[in-house]
Amino acid sequence: MDSEIIRAYLWQDIIKFGFCPSSTKEKRTWLRQYCGSLRGFWEVDSYPSGPHNLPNQVLQIKINNIGLIGFDIDCTIHTNTKFNAQVLYSLSGKKSSLMWSHDADDSYFAFPNQKLLTSVNSRIGNRRSAVREFSTDDVISVIDGLLLHPTVHMHLLSLLDRHEIRIGSGIGNPFQYLFNLRYQLCPIPEKRVAEKERLVEIFSNAIRSKRPVPACELMAQPRLK
Repeated sequence: MDSEIIRAYLWQDIIKFGFCPSSTKEKRTWLRQYCGSLRGFWEVDSYPSGPHNLPNQVLQIKINNIGLIGFDIDCTIHTNTKFNAQVLYSLSGKKSSLMWSHDADDSYFAFPNQKLLTSVNSRIGNRRSAVREFSTDDVISVIDGLLLHPTVHMHLLSLLDRHEIRIGSGIGNPFQYLFNLRYQLCPIPEKRVAEKERLVEIFSNAIRSKRPVPACELMAQPRLK
């Protein structure tokens, strides 16, 4: 089976198993675990509370001036495909000024990856074949593309010289976007290396067992060697 087709199936699986909580309760749990994990992963003194409930089952989390750079991040989640993340930077003694707003609007067309795979799987091979044949390198490549080194990304050139920070700018899933920030804003190189190894393991297991990754497992701290 072609390696790019295998990775296309893995791409869809990793998003589905890690970043698509279905019910409002599951979304709140995911966000609560996420907020709690930042203190240990970024090694900071505090972590954001939340999530906050807004009307119409909209959820919001705010990350205020913690971590490597001191960002303020205000993320409002409507659905798994519609969200807005405002990222601000607080200058000393001044009000926050907007740096950028990451917006995903699902009312516009997006390429139907899963539908295309499903419609042609009899000709190119199905998910079962992909799961049987995938390698660790395939999982590494997909995790890089989704989270650790997205193809489309931004560097923070004006604040500090850290080229390894890559904020994904083509991400349309709010939970994937937040997890990208979690990894990218971690200032500890050894922890980033260990986190990559951990993600490869847990998602390889999830794909083989065809089960979602519990939020508590996804947000666990990596073990440093």
